[in-house]
Amino acid sequence: MRQRVIGWQPINARMCKLRIKGRFFNYSIINVHCPHEGRPDDEKEAFYMQLEQTYDGCPLRDVKIVIGDMNAQVGREAMYRPVIGPNSLHSVSNDNGQRCVNFAASRGMVVRSTFFPRKDIHKVTWRSPDQVTKNQIDHVLIDGRFFSDITNVRTYRSANIDSDHHLVAVCLRSKLSTVHSSRRSRTPRLNIERLQDGRVAQEYAQQLEVALPTEEQLGAVALEDGWRDIRSAIGSTAATALGTVGPDRRSDWYDGECEQLVEEKNAAWARMLQHRRLMMNVEAVC
Repeated sequence: MRQRVIGWQPINARMCKLRIKGRFFNYSIINVHCPHEGRPDDEKEAFYMQLEQTYDGCPLRDVKIVIGDMNAQVGREAMYRPVIGPNSLHSVSNDNGQRCVNFAASRGMVVRSTFFPRKDIHKVTWRSPDQVTKNQIDHVLIDGRFFSDITNVRTYRSANIDSDHHLVAVCLRSKLSTVHSSRRSRTPRLNIERLQDGRVAQEYAQQLEVALPTEEQLGAVALEDGWRDIRSAIGSTAATALGTVGPDRRSDWYDGECEQLVEEKNAAWARMLQHRRLMMNVEAVC
């Protein structure tokens, strides 16, 4: 997955963006922490202004997803359909909820976390310290044209994440790109068949004797360094004295006769196309 990460950008203390390479579309995931309901309006407006700029800065073809603590109680009002779904924990949206819905509507997004029919215990994302007040304030927003890509959203109360928020899991149906690892260069093969020639074998032995380090030189270095020097001497001497050979031709069956047949087929195909063009010109004249 690390190789599929295109980039990560910290925006400010409340926002960051992650971009992942997909097979057909790339994914821009914006993680946010909205000011809570009691914060001044100026702070909320500044937050959503920054969120709009971050959203608009994403590439147009990307699947854009906003996740995180929206601190927003999104209701089930009919006038906000189809931006919101009928399965929110709350019946009426608060101020942050209205701001969240307005942002989603202005960018063609939907609050996907309100579309799944769950028990209320699986909708709650935050609980107060007294364990009495429970809200659904963590949400997932996605572009409307990719509405069906999110197949499930629910909370898991049993996850120990050392927070007053519950863990929110999102199932995303997507096709990620196939990342190929860089291929290593192939080591050339030595032409060891030349060793059957006695003159070449004697010349190789003489060059190798000169190139190999002496016992005094090996005794003065560590074991691994000595082995590296010996291996380097053997390889360089063999490449100089014996030379290398190219890769084996896998298609040994493709001989001169096959090449001639392919040329005849291509020539026949060209004659057929020429005849077809001629017939079409005759029909046009007629």
